Amino acid sequence: MPNQNHNPIRCFEGSAKPHQPFWTWVNVQDGDPEINFDGVISEYSWFEDDITPKIFKHELYENGKGGPIKMRINSPGGDVIAASQIRAIMTEYPGDITVQVEGIAASAAVIVAISGKTVNIMDSAYMMIHDPAVIIFMAMLDIETLGQLHDSLKSIKDGILPAYVQRTGLSEGVISNMMKKETWMSAREAVEYHFADNVLTGGQSAPQNVFQNVAFVNALKSFENVPPALLDFSSEPQEPQVDVERESRLARLRERIKP
Repeated sequence: MPNQNHNPIRCFEGSAKPHQPFWTWVNVQDGDPEINFDGVISEYSWFEDDITPKIFKHELYENGKGGPIKMRINSPGGDVIAASQIRAIMTEYPGDITVQVEGIAASAAVIVAISGKTVNIMDSAYMMIHDPAVIIFMAMLDIETLGQLHDSLKSIKDGILPAYVQRTGLSEGVISNMMKKETWMSAREAVEYHFADNVLTGGQSAPQNVFQNVAFVNALKSFENVPPALLDFSSEPQEPQVDVERESRLARLRERIKP
């Protein structure tokens, strides 16, 4: 039967509960609010869920008070429908949202990241884009529900493509090809292709225990072209690439995404 009674569909195996926020707030009382997405966005789909989006919007306006907000992201992605709705809510928010990618912004997390006014990325971080998809964990869906999901995904892709084009200045053909081929970008590549504005160097590393999060690991394993360093969950953070390596990677990336 179709999803009823606001009972969200689980997308990724993990420990989260339905309607449980997958974001945290800090520095709210100090007047310099930060919202952190550290993990999957989200373990449950926002498909036919009108409760969780209301919670997110309410907290954004209540804690941000219409002023500037910093958003930290370390996420392998998650539910593309949730990310699309978060983007819409962020776009309507009157204050400036500065995004900082600290470890990974992949898949649905990129949709959220590019919705900020300014996008900064740590020098050791990655971004990845691909065609939208939905992973349903142990859910029985009928034809009507699957049809609705198909229509939602098509609508989301129709919205993502122009958003990426507008953000980067790249053509629809190039962006479409990057999405089709699941393109991973280092921090400098993300800036080179205008998915991010600035590379940040130094400072503290992103938390390493995220790779022990079941949903986080499962989301990464669902992708095909994950950089090997990210799949070595016990490894230390990688040093930023030297310029020779950067140019070599950029050359390979340009060749791979040719329409």
